[in-house]
Amino acid sequence: MKFWILLLTTVAFSQPKFTIKGYFNGTVNKEIILKGFNALDDTVIDKTTTDANGNFTLTYPETYVGAAVLEIVKGKKIVLLLNHEDFTVQWPDLSSSKTLSFTNSVENKTFDSSQTLYQNTQEKKAGITHLLPFYKDEPQKLQFFKTELSQLENVVSDDLKKIDSKVYAGYYLKIKILAANMQLSSKRYPEQLAAYIDQFKELDFSDDRLLHSGLYDELLQTFVAVNMNREDKYQRLNEGTDAVLKSLNAKPELKQNCAEYLFNIYEKKSLFEASEHLAMSMLNDKNCNLDSKHQALFEQYRKMATGKTAPDIVFENPQKSHLYDLKNRYKLVVFGASWCQKCTEEIPKLKTFYEDWKNKYNLEIVFISLDTKKAEYDRFVKDFPWISNTDLKGWESKPVTEYCVFATPTMYLLDAQNQIKLKPISAEQIKSWLELHQKDN
Repeated sequence: MKFWILLLTTVAFSQPKFTIKGYFNGTVNKEIILKGFNALDDTVIDKTTTDANGNFTLTYPETYVGAAVLEIVKGKKIVLLLNHEDFTVQWPDLSSSKTLSFTNSVENKTFDSSQTLYQNTQEKKAGITHLLPFYKDEPQKLQFFKTELSQLENVVSDDLKKIDSKVYAGYYLKIKILAANMQLSSKRYPEQLAAYIDQFKELDFSDDRLLHSGLYDELLQTFVAVNMNREDKYQRLNEGTDAVLKSLNAKPELKQNCAEYLFNIYEKKSLFEASEHLAMSMLNDKNCNLDSKHQALFEQYRKMATGKTAPDIVFENPQKSHLYDLKNRYKLVVFGASWCQKCTEEIPKLKTFYEDWKNKYNLEIVFISLDTKKAEYDRFVKDFPWISNTDLKGWESKPVTEYCVFATPTMYLLDAQNQIKLKPISAEQIKSWLELHQKDN
């Protein structure tokens, strides 16, 4: 009885694993890392070291179905698909991808063959599209090429339909090809872009197959890139944002992280209307309780939106003076810290413009540090020609929380009445804004 209880307990708590055996020529005693994905993050599934002949063995859990990257440290990388298979991968010539082969893996063989078909089809389409203008005066030949082009449109989709639904490669290829088609259509076939955007909006971003695909960030980045230069960009971006967030309703933590990722893309590309739409959607979402970090992130567009009055700041040095006491036409409030690498890059750029801005636009800079150690703060600000201040409370500092600061550096350009005119992301953006509004000075 004790034996059977022990056996059943062992079986219940042990997690079945699958094995990947491999050979990489010329990789003696090299570390091999198998990385998987979880939405926007990657994680190490297993790691090992090749033997004296370049052979290695890795394992992955039964619970992981998705894409992975097999990485030779400081060397080559290959994408693998994992789905309950024990298989072998061989790469006798690392300089040629054509020598890469798989044994006993329906997933990876399917992926390779379908990806090759897609690439060949796109090359043919590009070639025929290039030829069409040369045959505009020869109707019969022109029609021949158009027919060929039409037939090529269905080659890949027909191939994907033949893949068994249990094979992960079918889903993975659908997503990968969608991202590629969005990119291609924006450059070569703009008339097809709307259809691919509709496919994007139908995706379930909470689907485990997508979470483990390693394509999560590529999809979001591509969606923004192909829409950002369109005349109706904000309508397109906002509709896409709504679709993505709605699909994540059942996973509120992932929803917040995905919203943050999209928000940061919009901010970096100065797509502020899309940022505001996303922020207000998250703030008004009664089914998603935002954590403090994301509350601060999105509150920028409610409490700290352009046109709002910025909170007063009390400075310890000069003693007990206030931000509101400054009578300058413009005030640039900068939040940063000595430990922030981006701050060490951006803040020195402000120094190069400071005197010019001060003389030409009557602008003053106020630096609020998130440092918690006085010695580090003193070293960092000793050469700053503007007002610098800290209460050594870091992220708990009153100005930091009142200004909804969630990252460093964060900057706000205020006018004489302390209204927010701009939330700049660089010294160059501030310079351009001041020059554009010079007539108002």
